[in-house]
Amino acid sequence: MPADTRQPTVLLADDDAVMLKATSRALASDFHVVATVTDGQQALDAVLRLDPDVAVLDISMPGLNGFQTAVELQRSGTRAKTVFLTTHQDDDFVAAAISSGAMGYVLKTRAWSDLIPAVRHALAGRQCLPSLAPLVLADIDAHSVQFHRDGGSSLDRAADVLSRALHRGDIVVTALIESNRDALALRMHERGWNLADLRARGRYLVADAEDAATKVLQAGRPHPGAIAEMVAALEHARTASPAGPRSHLTIVGEIAGVLCRRGNPEAALELERLWDELTRSLPMITVCMYSADHVDQHREQDFVSGISAHHSVITRCA
Repeated sequence: MPADTRQPTVLLADDDAVMLKATSRALASDFHVVATVTDGQQALDAVLRLDPDVAVLDISMPGLNGFQTAVELQRSGTRAKTVFLTTHQDDDFVAAAISSGAMGYVLKTRAWSDLIPAVRHALAGRQCLPSLAPLVLADIDAHSVQFHRDGGSSLDRAADVLSRALHRGDIVVTALIESNRDALALRMHERGWNLADLRARGRYLVADAEDAATKVLQAGRPHPGAIAEMVAALEHARTASPAGPRSHLTIVGEIAGVLCRRGNPEAALELERLWDELTRSLPMITVCMYSADHVDQHREQDFVSGISAHHSVITRCA
């Protein structure tokens, strides 16, 4: 049979006519925009009538707002994926979007760079978010990836995730190279956390990414048994905590990133695949960090696509 070459279909909803027109033009090269509407009720009616692949919704709209529209779309049983395009940056808004079933959340200030990738990720069944901290607020377990150009901002984001997780009562785990481990510890201190006390109570576990990257390899490839042992050790730490089986893990690591830096991107991809398989049903958030040098060292688009395929949540920060 011939391949399906039709463009994915998108519906746009925004009460700003200028933004609506500009967004429609921006998406037209990659998607077929089947309708543009200016409020939530129109969006709901049009989605049910036109059956688009993706609905891109503003949050602040008259009548039904974006969140209410997304919830009604879920109730209707439509297959359309929801992506929000908004000016609201607060984590609480992103968490509400996640809770409403959204597959993407794009700030209007970054629409020209982030909206098309967010729609593509939604079509592939992955969430695309501007920040990963709202995953904790929304109580979502995920294997997530953070691509970053600026190491400082990426560590700020990681500290936000871990701080949220500690407030929730999670056990947190870091598997970073020494310089990033020290820089992250400083950021956690700035947020008021006594890491020595947390480590003594088994709530802040630290591993070295370089050592871990070496241990998981056998003949240059990730060994499933070694990775399974790593997961089992984390599960033991989780269930042995005072909260027992009800406890939760939040992990920030760059073991696969170390493999990339060593010139072995195939091993990084395999590690991500195995980790996804072994942890998918466990109560944990994993944040995998990749820096610009990991990406630029290889063919950027292919590498980012390959890594993204083994994660359920994607974010890119400056």
